[in-house]
Amino acid sequence: MLRAKLEIASACHAHGKVPAHCVVTEFSDMAAVRVAASRASRALGYTRMWSIHPSQIRPILEAFAPSMHEIELATHIMVAAAQADWAPISFGGKLHDRASYRYFWQVLERAHQTGRHLPDEARAYFQA
Repeated sequence: MLRAKLEIASACHAHGKVPAHCVVTEFSDMAAVRVAASRASRALGYTRMWSIHPSQIRPILEAFAPSMHEIELATHIMVAAAQADWAPISFGGKLHDRASYRYFWQVLERAHQTGRHLPDEARAYFQA
């Protein structure tokens, strides 16, 4: 089952589709929902998850949301990249370029979509 889930997520990413993980049928067991959602997000590469009960939504969103450390790192890198006019930069002893900028932009998008607090510098990207 694990291999099948990984192959499904991989195929979705390869073909520009959104990999959505299956439901957790224990709708009153929030610990089971959190564990399944965290594993789907962090270990299996899924970017969405189905729910069958409203009480499952918040734990799923929390599991798919980036951590504050990830948000802060993404903000610092995106600000530095913008200041360099999107040219490659060195940050924390690592090279970052447009490929990593796309990744860190997606981290900020996930944070915004899941209701995480964004630093002022990152919030400016999402104001209309």
